[in-house]
Amino acid sequence: MRSHFRRVTSLAVALLFGCVWTVSVHAIEKGSSYQAALESIKAEELGAQVGYLASSALEGREAGTRGGRAAADYLVDQYARLHLRGAGVQGNFFQPFAPNFRNILVILPGGDPKFRDQVIVVGAHYDHVGYGQNGLSRGPSGYIHPGADDNASGTATVLELAKAFTILSAPPKRSIVFAAWDAEEKGLLGSKYWLAHPTLPLERVTAAVNLDMVGRLRDEHLIVFGVRSGYGWRRLLSSQNDEAGLQLDFSWTLKPNADHYSFFDHGIPVLMAHTGLHDDYHRPSDVANRINSTGMARVTRLLFAMLYELADRPAAVPGFRAAARHETPDTEKALLEQSEKPADRLGVGWSEDAAVVGGVKVSVVTAGSPADRAGVRQGDCIVRFAGRDIHSDNDFFAAVYTAESPASLTLRRPGASKPLQLHLELPGSPLRWGLAWRVDDAEPGVVILTHVVAGTPAARADLRGGDRIYQVGGRDFADETGFLRATKSLTERLPLLVERNGRLRTVVLQSRQAETLRRAA
Repeated sequence: MRSHFRRVTSLAVALLFGCVWTVSVHAIEKGSSYQAALESIKAEELGAQVGYLASSALEGREAGTRGGRAAADYLVDQYARLHLRGAGVQGNFFQPFAPNFRNILVILPGGDPKFRDQVIVVGAHYDHVGYGQNGLSRGPSGYIHPGADDNASGTATVLELAKAFTILSAPPKRSIVFAAWDAEEKGLLGSKYWLAHPTLPLERVTAAVNLDMVGRLRDEHLIVFGVRSGYGWRRLLSSQNDEAGLQLDFSWTLKPNADHYSFFDHGIPVLMAHTGLHDDYHRPSDVANRINSTGMARVTRLLFAMLYELADRPAAVPGFRAAARHETPDTEKALLEQSEKPADRLGVGWSEDAAVVGGVKVSVVTAGSPADRAGVRQGDCIVRFAGRDIHSDNDFFAAVYTAESPASLTLRRPGASKPLQLHLELPGSPLRWGLAWRVDDAEPGVVILTHVVAGTPAARADLRGGDRIYQVGGRDFADETGFLRATKSLTERLPLLVERNGRLRTVVLQSRQAETLRRAA
């Protein structure tokens, strides 16, 4: 073959099918109360909250200053209007800490006695850098830094989430603490202080979600940090993305540069949503009229759906995955480079386009390969393989990798008066779908595609390396053995629920035999 493939795991096989796309995945109906809560999340409300928090009256909300205290008082008033209970010191809204800072904490108690002791913390820092002193400004200092995106946007989003949860006719099973952290810009001081002096037993905290700079959604692109800190985070978030339809970038980066890291450092699974840095970061130009409030509403609705599912489902919340402490984007890159491709089943190479030559004109025959043992020579032109005419490179890739062994090939040989037919034994199992995959302990019940053979049904369905398969035939599977069993149980049509960049779609693969019959009908 043109590329010399390495051996793939023995389970990385598939069935030879054609393909049909479907593009809609319907969210689970959760009732009118849930829909009302979701629809209560409005762009204009988010924009108005950011507008006040980033107003000149709050002077950039530096922790411990007049503007910072005014912002805290405003937030407490907003939470009190929602009739939520304080979760700070002695049941108050505030948790003061030295020298003059204040966290704000409220709680929505869970509705199920079996689960309500489990707590999900949803937070954002409400402080910013004031007039830009203390080396935190990117210039010019001495002017109000409104901090509309950083982090009035996250603070407003947490407040909007809290409001949405109060609209539900009944709270979810687990409890949710909504937090506004102070002094993040001074070194994550508020979240660190709460974890060192928790206002509820820390062992009850099962997950933490942090919102930091979610006000500049561009190209529908949302970055999600911490996804590997808990088992199944990626699928949980992607499965709730149908309505928002965002493109999710699941980053392997975990650095102590935002409040989620304080929880991660304590062995708690975390997520952080972020719409990306920009030129106004830590500058006076980070103003409210540059906020994408419509984008904020989409992000908030996605987070509401995910948090509701996390808080209300009977299954356990994602447990902490300690291996994430040692993973970086370099780890991800190395894993991608090591992903194995299917082994070369034939042992030939070619350089010219098969569509131009009228077949595959062999330029190299690997010594000892199946092609060598069958008598294929340099200069031969393979025009048919395993009953399949070769009109393109993709035809040849598909024919070789999906063929049963033994297989036959037809070739034209220079100097021969008529085509020759050869028979050969092919190693390994046929890749009937044209797929190879791997599994990852961070994503249980998922297979991750590592390679898609050109010309196969999987390639025609636009499946790609990195795509995740969540279901086969509308059903979950526990592991790759279950995946393989499910694929073998269906022979003509195989629906796959596929995730790419956080978006789900259903792909229906169909057998070549079914396609042929349909064309001939």
